[in-house]
Amino acid sequence: MTTRGLSVLTAALAFTALTLAACGPTSNKNEPRRVSRNATLDSDAPSSLSNVEFVESERDGDPAVVGCADGQREGFADLNKFPTIAGCLGVWDGEMNLRKGKTSKTCGDDLDVCSSPADVCAPGWHLCARNGDYHDLADRISDKQCLEDAGPGKFVAAISHVKKKGECPDPPADNTRYPCLDEGFGAEPVCCGEGCRVGGCKNAVWEGNTAISVGKAEGCSTVSSERNGGILCCKDADSAPRPAPVPRPSVEPAATGGGTAGTGGDAPAADTAPSDAAKPAPAKVEGPRDAAGGPAKKDG
Repeated sequence: MTTRGLSVLTAALAFTALTLAACGPTSNKNEPRRVSRNATLDSDAPSSLSNVEFVESERDGDPAVVGCADGQREGFADLNKFPTIAGCLGVWDGEMNLRKGKTSKTCGDDLDVCSSPADVCAPGWHLCARNGDYHDLADRISDKQCLEDAGPGKFVAAISHVKKKGECPDPPADNTRYPCLDEGFGAEPVCCGEGCRVGGCKNAVWEGNTAISVGKAEGCSTVSSERNGGILCCKDADSAPRPAPVPRPSVEPAATGGGTAGTGGDAPAADTAPSDAAKPAPAKVEGPRDAAGGPAKKDG
């Protein structure tokens, strides 16, 4: 190659490098795009789950034990360590509300398309925090377990991480309940997994360390399975045991024949006086007697 040709090639490479630097790195659809708080929702979508390699439990498990309708977990795969919370993967069309109730159709990534996100949870299990109660998560796992032990990907619960859009809440009180908002600042659902991040409002479940599925375009009530198809399923509380029946007071049967109740005879009623026949004869009172045993004579 001539000196002139080498110079031209060097200049072309330099121009290409400058162009790439100006445009920035190519985007990765598996990473949430960092945008400002005031950016349009379309530019702030959550990360996709399409390339995530999930850590799964064994196939064909008992759904009642596993927690996922298809018998296999994709999150919290250690059933012995996490017997009451599971990460389950599902697919559905369009966007759905995480609080949509169960239908009669079970689903999962190994089954059919879901009619509701809650259908990925096995019978006897429910989509975590479906009633807005953060205790459904906090009483089962810690913040560290939520982020580290759920495994790769994201698994969402049915609560947004604020009570009102744009306002970060204080740490929750015992009776705090959270809504399931559609979109916007704070509407993102709480989630567990290595793909979740602690956002600007971080007190919803665990003070200072509550993770969410970052991306204001999909709030709790408008989630797609492509980006938020990992679902947290919680085991239903066992029904309270039925109280033992109270024994009826024992009543001794009425006796027949003579005698008392204790010996098998008829006992008189408590408020009935004994008959004259049963009354003892009154003792005869006699006056004083003389030395011979006869009645003593009165003086005078």
